[in-house]
Amino acid sequence: MGVDFPSGMISVSTTSGDVVLLRICDLCGAAVVEAEGSDLAFHKRWHRVTGSGNWVDPATGRIHGVGSASPPGN
Repeated sequence: MGVDFPSGMISVSTTSGDVVLLRICDLCGAAVVEAEGSDLAFHKRWHRVTGSGNWVDPATGRIHGVGSASPPGN
């Protein structure tokens, strides 16, 4: 059973009408808020520093990691 993460950017409107942009991390699937001092690049640097971004999806064989590519055929 694999996990299918959405890609790209998602926007959400708050009850007060503010629009919040969320970017999906292709390494872990987290929705990262685009805000001052916090963005997807900052989140991916955290993966690099902690070494937490390297894993293989057992259903697809896709290697998730900073700078990694999917194996051929996936």
